[in-house]
Amino acid sequence: VAEYTANLCSNVIGQYIFGALAHESHEALRLWYRSQTLNYRSMMTTVCDGITALLPGIIVSKPRASIYSVVDVRNIAPASFNAHEFVMYSVRTGKVVVDGTAFTLLVSPMADFYEHTPGGPNPGRTQMRIAYVDTPDRMALVPRVLTGLFEEFRSPKKAI
Repeated sequence: VAEYTANLCSNVIGQYIFGALAHESHEALRLWYRSQTLNYRSMMTTVCDGITALLPGIIVSKPRASIYSVVDVRNIAPASFNAHEFVMYSVRTGKVVVDGTAFTLLVSPMADFYEHTPGGPNPGRTQMRIAYVDTPDRMALVPRVLTGLFEEFRSPKKAI
């Protein structure tokens, strides 16, 4: 309940949100947090299990305290793979048709997440972050869309 008091310069919206939460019972808050945990855990399991089933060898994180996963293609991509280039391809021209609808995927490359790694390649070069920011039904499409985009990107016919 006192979470927001730690901020040195609280914004007005945050003050209203945390002010309203102060009027909720601890039990009601626990139930809401539990429902959110179950919702995101279910979504994460669907996405992560789907990705690993369709792209054997890919590494997918299942964090316990965030609403995103990091996928690492280092085991299945060529040594020259660059996550930033894949993201730009996906945004500019990549599309996958699922059940008659064209989709692309906006993921975040992870290279800038890491500080410079002296003497070796940046571990984020082959990593991307997928945020769980859409409905469970649409997030369930992510494994098929990611797989399709990854296969398109690796094909020699792609245009960046």
